[in-house]
Amino acid sequence: MMNLDFIFKRVGRVLRCSLLASTLGIAFGAQAQAVGAGQGVSDTEILIGSVSDLSGPVASIGGPQRDGMILAAEEINAGGGIHGRKIRLLVEDSSYDPKKGVLVTQKLLSQDKVFALVGTFGSAVMQATLPLSLERNVPMLFPMASGDITYLPHHPLKFALLSVASDSMRVAVKYAYEQLGKRRMGIIYQDDETGQSALRAAEAQLKVHGLTLIEKTTHKRGDTNFASQVARIKSANVDILLLGTNPRETAAIAIESRAQSWPVDLLTYTGLNKIVIDLGGAAVEGLRGTTQFVNTAQELTPGYLALAERFKTRFGRDIQDGVNFGYVSMMLFAEGAKNAGRNLTPLSLSQGLEKVQNFKTVFGASPITYTSTDHSPPHDAIVMQVVGGKWKIITAPMTY
Repeated sequence: MMNLDFIFKRVGRVLRCSLLASTLGIAFGAQAQAVGAGQGVSDTEILIGSVSDLSGPVASIGGPQRDGMILAAEEINAGGGIHGRKIRLLVEDSSYDPKKGVLVTQKLLSQDKVFALVGTFGSAVMQATLPLSLERNVPMLFPMASGDITYLPHHPLKFALLSVASDSMRVAVKYAYEQLGKRRMGIIYQDDETGQSALRAAEAQLKVHGLTLIEKTTHKRGDTNFASQVARIKSANVDILLLGTNPRETAAIAIESRAQSWPVDLLTYTGLNKIVIDLGGAAVEGLRGTTQFVNTAQELTPGYLALAERFKTRFGRDIQDGVNFGYVSMMLFAEGAKNAGRNLTPLSLSQGLEKVQNFKTVFGASPITYTSTDHSPPHDAIVMQVVGGKWKIITAPMTY
């Protein structure tokens, strides 16, 4: 017991969640059979829950994500539903706060009794709520979170959709080294497990190239002043600054770099959204980043334009970043549920999702494939850059 306590103290909260998930995974087969149809499923309805940021620092993405899920659910229902059942979607607001996320997740699980949680927004919220979901044999599907806890350790009820941030950061470092010729790299990252993951990934990829970080520093979630962090990295004379940050913080760091008359190249590994440009303005011109979903930089195919028109008709505004993830996550759920057949249980849904091969929608992103032993998202990333006030794709999908 002392050894286990020692391990917990060393590795922290995320491993506790992972150990719990692994333990539950061992017991899941028998448990899933016992719960029958599972909560949230009736003859006519499948109740889906989601937890997003609708009022916090990333609500500019969380709100559109919710709307994308709503649009997809309505289109699925209009097409006859899933084996005669209609989807009913309940979305709760976490305000990007793990504590509030736990409360609203408990409501969805215990009071509303949802069949599955789809698209939980934010790594910190997802990490805090994952054990609650798995304890009740409720699938935790496609969280808008970038940690590998979304699919590791392997568990029948965990499926990832968003590329792991560590993969995106490693691609970013490889791109900076091989295509930009950068050698002196620094990093500013969020002071939590998500940021630590970005740091570890950067250091691991630098090691591949025989390098180490020149300087590193952190910021707290929600920080708005980055003067000291930028000054610290600037004094180290790096030739590129890696950003393990969310969109708002990315823009703020770019503005601060310009305020300090430091024309350093900036390279982020997440949050390549229009909000970065809206907030950063001229300061983010030239910013590069790695991403899975290309958002507004995607090719305007007839299918995409038709969906964008349907969205505008439904919500009265143009399609925004975040809609793509919400729409894809709901359509992916429907694909797995259709594969599961009429007898929809947590176990049959898992098996149905494991039949998904090369799943794509009209949105620009790598196709999704799952197997019985691998519930991971795509591991590649596309490099984009802000050019003329717009995100533009500058590489094909890359791996490290």
